[in-house]
Amino acid sequence: MTQKRIYSALSFNRAFYFGLVVAIFIHVAVFLNPYFQKKEIPVNRPDSPVIHAERVYIAPPPPPEAPPVVKKVVRAKIIPKVVEKPIEEKVPEPEPEPIVETAPVAAAEPIVEAPPAPPAPPVVKEPPRPSADSVKMVTRTYLRSLKKQLEQIKDYPATAKRLKQEGIVRVRFTILADGKIEQVEVSESSRYSSLDNSAMDAVAKMEKFHPIPKILEKERWRIEIPIQYKLNAGRS
Repeated sequence: MTQKRIYSALSFNRAFYFGLVVAIFIHVAVFLNPYFQKKEIPVNRPDSPVIHAERVYIAPPPPPEAPPVVKKVVRAKIIPKVVEKPIEEKVPEPEPEPIVETAPVAAAEPIVEAPPAPPAPPVVKEPPRPSADSVKMVTRTYLRSLKKQLEQIKDYPATAKRLKQEGIVRVRFTILADGKIEQVEVSESSRYSSLDNSAMDAVAKMEKFHPIPKILEKERWRIEIPIQYKLNAGRS
């Protein structure tokens, strides 16, 4: 027997004997209660009023009751078994199809065939634009040919040869798309009027040159040509 069980047995014996003593005391008190009732004591004095005295017995207070033995009852906790119910998946109800109001069918109109469209005009492809090098080469060739022809037409004045006059006359004029020459003037003088007049006469004699090449895309072209006058150089 362990120490805890011995201690419980001793406590139980003490409580049992204490309760037994209390029960015996209560039975004795109940048994002796008639002997302690109130009694009248007569007084033999004739001139004095009768005084009834009562004998009062004061019983001692009962001993304190022993505290009741509380037995600790351990109750086992019953854990209810929770059974999970399977979740039922609700199948969504099909949505009602929308009601489409159909318009009343009109009477079929007679089909009129449209006249065939006129054929589209042929697409004219623009020629490719010339490169910058090509334009530069044509320009240089045209001006060189123009200068060569003016050099052949010019006339070196005899007075200028006798006076040994030399120089360069810069002549400016406008040439049209068909090659016609107009608006002739001296833009830079040679300091000799005979040479300047000779250069103007050379341009006037030519009157018209080759048309301007299409590749240059010019309707009017303002040109400046230098005409050189130099002795002992032959007809330059």
